[in-house]
Amino acid sequence: MAAATLSMVVPMPLYANDSMAVMEAGGLRLVRDAPVEILTEQLYISTTEIRVDYQFRAADNLGTTTLVAFPLPEYDLAWHSYSVLGEDSDTVQSRSNFRVWVDGNEISPQLEVKAMRNGIDVTSQLISYGIPIDSLSYLGLMNALEAQSPQARSWLQENDVVRWNDGYDPEPLWTAKATYYWSQTFPAGKTVHVRHAYRPIAGALFIADPQLRDFSPADFCMSAGEKKGVLNRLKKANHGALLASQVRYVLTTGANWQGPIGQFHLIVDKTRPEALVSLCFDGLKKTAPTRFETTIRNFVPTQDLDLLFVNSDTP
Repeated sequence: MAAATLSMVVPMPLYANDSMAVMEAGGLRLVRDAPVEILTEQLYISTTEIRVDYQFRAADNLGTTTLVAFPLPEYDLAWHSYSVLGEDSDTVQSRSNFRVWVDGNEISPQLEVKAMRNGIDVTSQLISYGIPIDSLSYLGLMNALEAQSPQARSWLQENDVVRWNDGYDPEPLWTAKATYYWSQTFPAGKTVHVRHAYRPIAGALFIADPQLRDFSPADFCMSAGEKKGVLNRLKKANHGALLASQVRYVLTTGANWQGPIGQFHLIVDKTRPEALVSLCFDGLKKTAPTRFETTIRNFVPTQDLDLLFVNSDTP
């Protein structure tokens, strides 16, 4: 694949495969070895859209009804919260625009959002203080935090959930962990087609170091030729920097279903012919000016995807 690098880093979210789940105290738990198999999976990834098409089938003669869960990107507000947060109307749901179709009919999945800090669920505490955990509005969160009582501020500070700085905006330190889920029936002997699509929240990266000392090329399996391609573009960049985007996709949850994926088809679309894209995944071949594809039979995912898209220049 092609090349990329990074200098200024905005938090990188993860995107994930569908996985079996059950509802229990504390939230959703992903389940391994469920009696459902994936016949085919087609995964399309670009910086503006991720689409996944599945064909599922019950693995026995009984069929089953279970919860299907899809974890959304984890928004780490503790790291450059201003960069992650946005307009007044921004929420986890509006930012991702997650949609699901089953056998061609769109359904309305439920959404669970948790606030986590250092591995501890602080959802109920934040809600009790009137802090909206599903909001990605910078102004809205700042107003909610500034309105806290001295007692609430003390608890939030002591438990490392919010940091107050004299003369500056308070810093939210929790991670918004969101999961869509719905009840799905897999009848015996019937193939069920599930399709979902959403908008990835790609991390914004800037490449400015001509020595490429501020990243690890091995993270994206970049060859010497790929690094050379980045440097050639960097030399021609009008502002001395290249703009890149990083998208991560959690592929390994596909192993939660029974058996291997019968046929897995991956499409990576850089959307612009002059752009570069790099990732660690064997077998991808260029099939169009912007597309790379591969098909694998009896696929067992053992690694997640970390993709770096490099545009020709900064805006």
